[in-house]
Formats: sequence, C-alpha cells, structure tokens
Amino acid sequence: MATKAIYQYLENRSDKHSQELFVRGTGVRASTVWHDRYVSRRTPEEISMDRDLSLEAVYEALSFCLENWEAICEEKELERERIESLGFFGEQID
Repeated sequence: MATKAIYQYLENRSDKHSQELFVRGTGVRASTVWHDRYVSRRTPEEISMDRDLSLEAVYEALSFCLENWEAICEEKELERERIESLGFFGEQID
C-alpha cells in the first residue's frame, strides 16, 4: 500500500506490521472507521464520539480507505490465510 498523500490524522504503526494506516495516537485502524461507517451504519459524528476521535480524523480515515480499499482487502486476506494456517480458527462445528 503505497501512501502518496500526506495525512494529518493518520500514521503508519510499524509495531503493528501492517501497511494500513491508523488514527494518529490510537490503535484504531482506518478500516475500523470504515467498518463502523458502512457495516455498522454509524454516522461520522457517532464514530467520532464513540471512538473519541476528531470528526476530521474520521473523514480522513474514510478517505484513505476509499483510495486504498483494494490493497487493504488484500492485506486482510493474507492475514486471514496466515492465521488460518496456524489453526487459529480451529475446526468448524456444524
């Protein structure tokens, strides 16, 4: 995920071993904000309040995800495959 833009509220977290950006000073991934918005159907204002983030940081995270969605999904799929190969999910019970 090559980040060309300069972000005011997002940063790379080398300790997280991810190319995805996080809201600066938090452990909140940009994709978590995206999930809150489009899966949980929270408004940006609700996300801002619930996660104690500035509204500007919420909008910047959403913008980052929009610009980098394909790369974010690829990274998440690789991580899912890695933890699945370690037996993290265990056997499925029907």
